[in-house]
Amino acid sequence: MKKNNRSKNQSAGWQQTLIGLVVGVFLILPPAGNNFLWANPPIDIVLNSYEIGRLPSDWISRDAKSAARVYTVQMEGDKRFIHADAKGTRDQIGYEARWALREFPLLQWQWRAVLFPTGSDEREKSRNDSVLGLYVIFGHWPFIKAIKYIWSDTLPVGALFPSPYSSTTRIVVIRSGRAQQGTWVTEKRDVLADYLHIYGEGEKNPVASGIGILTDADDTNSHSIGDYADFQTLAPGQVRTTYP
Repeated sequence: MKKNNRSKNQSAGWQQTLIGLVVGVFLILPPAGNNFLWANPPIDIVLNSYEIGRLPSDWISRDAKSAARVYTVQMEGDKRFIHADAKGTRDQIGYEARWALREFPLLQWQWRAVLFPTGSDEREKSRNDSVLGLYVIFGHWPFIKAIKYIWSDTLPVGALFPSPYSSTTRIVVIRSGRAQQGTWVTEKRDVLADYLHIYGEGEKNPVASGIGILTDADDTNSHSIGDYADFQTLAPGQVRTTYP
């Protein structure tokens, strides 16, 4: 796993600016200065270095104790993954990374839907729970925007709508229903294309600030279980298939 090379003060400052916006934790970074070291690739997380049974290191949360009750690193065979088990709760964890979308427009990851929350509908505040959700965060405080990719139990693939909790977050349904419940699925999104479609062509070189994951069941007061693994940013034409 490759990390950005930052000073202790920069990392501490980044953690101090992490805030919750009801829907979860959003990653907030100051604008990049001339001394910022860009990672290459920005994200290549295969979880091999993480300790089994613990909250994944290098991921941050608003409340580590609460998040550790939901997210733990687990292992099946040779595969390590982040296991999320939310019982009537909402806790998000995030990973700091900063990259130019035109250089690395693609984001690839794996996820597995284990238990869907009961009666969910992500368009409504009272039922806004998902078995699996992955955020890509853009910008810096106070100009935060986000795209949230979800696996919805009820909404159709391709649905795009504002988050009922945040006017600056757009939710995209990229997988739907229970036909592949219990099966690892690989997703690949052209985040640059999604960003330009949702937010327009105003920025010549949009920059991502990090990713976050959220499995929640608080609005439906139910139970949601999902797994995440192998997050990777990719350049155009690049292919990674090194999954166990």
